[in-house]
Amino acid sequence: MNDEKNEKNGNRCAVSDSYNRFGNLPEQQIAGREVAKEPTKRANDLRELFFDAKSSVSLEFTYWYNRKWEELDGDVTLVRRAEALKEGFKHLTPSIYPGELLVMQRTAYLRGSYPMPWVSESFFMPSDDKMYQEALKEGALSAGNVTTMGSGGGNVTKSEGNVLSIASKFGLRKEELSLLKEAARSWSGKSTGSIGHKYEQEVPGYEEKEAIMRSVICMYESGSAMPQGREVINYYYPLQYGIDGLIEICKKGAAEAAGNPDMERLYFYKASVAALEGIQSWILNYAAEAETMASLEKDAKQKKEYQKIAKRLKRISSRPPKTFRDALQMTWTFHLAVLNEDVVSGLSPGRLGQVLYPYWKRDMDSNCSPPRRAPAFFS
Repeated sequence: MNDEKNEKNGNRCAVSDSYNRFGNLPEQQIAGREVAKEPTKRANDLRELFFDAKSSVSLEFTYWYNRKWEELDGDVTLVRRAEALKEGFKHLTPSIYPGELLVMQRTAYLRGSYPMPWVSESFFMPSDDKMYQEALKEGALSAGNVTTMGSGGGNVTKSEGNVLSIASKFGLRKEELSLLKEAARSWSGKSTGSIGHKYEQEVPGYEEKEAIMRSVICMYESGSAMPQGREVINYYYPLQYGIDGLIEICKKGAAEAAGNPDMERLYFYKASVAALEGIQSWILNYAAEAETMASLEKDAKQKKEYQKIAKRLKRISSRPPKTFRDALQMTWTFHLAVLNEDVVSGLSPGRLGQVLYPYWKRDMDSNCSPPRRAPAFFS
């Protein structure tokens, strides 16, 4: 009956959902999995700006991290590292582009990153350096010597003018080269990679493994020897408690742990407070930048956007988010914070839609007006 009715209507495909599911094909064309739509002008402008940007090296975070690390020589490693991270976050130069509503990024460059010689320093050593030559014997750098990077995607494939090409991918200002060398040398024999290699040589079959690495049959082993980024952040904690709330939880935990046999808990809590305070300063620096840009902006609409960004950042720097935009900005901030904390090659945002749904639903139900309380995840 359905088929006869549909044929009379001139649409043989307009059958019941259950019949469609069991193999009836549309007469015209099969629909794709996703509905293709054109981006808005704002989104397209920001996307094109990113595509036009070049991959750039910033040594800002590296400098301040190293400076604090050396200052705290002899302190507990966990606390020392957290304090170094805090110093890096505190001194990151904020950079906001017109049209952005979701702000904050890893460096002052739109498409920037920074070296982490505390993970591996040999990659950043000049090719004529003795330590670099020793690293070549390990096979760890063999793949880089025979790999040809693509010329697109923002890669800086060759040096030009005042910009040096690093690994045929990143651009570095010439005046910063000496700082890069100094940072790399300061971690010689002390980085995660160096210490790992020191003890790796005691593993049976080491020579065969190195021979395979030098032949470039396989890629270098950082993905297995130093697994990083194979995790999903638990966004619920910052969303539920806010940064001030998390700091209070850690301070309470530190007070309870002090004097107990397991002092590692005390070190963990103190390190967590330092890292959170660094992120807090980072957010507030961006809020101040948004206020500065608002004070200089002539366009009324853009001025208002900067002011809203500043207010939002000030809110989430201490308190839990209340609106969807607050929550989205907070999850993005913590996502970047983890990326800046370590060499991450696979950090997933997880089921972010599920995490943020309560905020979106509440905004929709209240016609996008701020709710009186944030959704409770742990109640």
